[in-house]
Amino acid sequence: MPSTPDATAPPSLRPRPLARVRSWLLDWLVVGAWLGVLAVVGLAARPLLPSGEAGATTLRALLTADVLITVATVLPYLLYLVLTESSPRRATLGKRWAGLRVAAADGSSPVTGSVWVRNLIKVLAWQLGHLGFTRGMLETQVGLGIGLAVAGTLLGLACAVPALVGGRGIHDRIAGTRVERGAATARRSGS
Repeated sequence: MPSTPDATAPPSLRPRPLARVRSWLLDWLVVGAWLGVLAVVGLAARPLLPSGEAGATTLRALLTADVLITVATVLPYLLYLVLTESSPRRATLGKRWAGLRVAAADGSSPVTGSVWVRNLIKVLAWQLGHLGFTRGMLETQVGLGIGLAVAGTLLGLACAVPALVGGRGIHDRIAGTRVERGAATARRSGS
């Protein structure tokens, strides 16, 4: 995957690296707020849960942790991304703040299926990291956990790094989408 600028977007619509970072920061803040809510709920519910037995982690406990983490964190994040990027504004809160939007590779509005694909690939990187972290935290399947964490990191980098040099990440290439500056943002920059 070359890291050359995105040839599908006119130069006036290619996002600047700082705009991409700004959009990520606000979206990570949204995720952090959701995780904060989950932490408060978890702390409040903890006394109501039965205390676990110390000892070896069972496969059932590991799979239960995987499912709970996926349902509580990954699925809400995926829905946030898909619902906001397939809306008429075609942008998450972070992209809106940075003056960016998601488009099909030809610049038209992306179809909902493409928005799902681009975000499933992005969220897969996060999910692989969770699976790796859980295995390390529970001290079971450590080798697999390291492999999952490395795979998640590499996928995340394949999504993010090309975007920082004006290109399309692997998720956008596979989905046939791109991130571009909104028309008002492109006019303001004088491009």
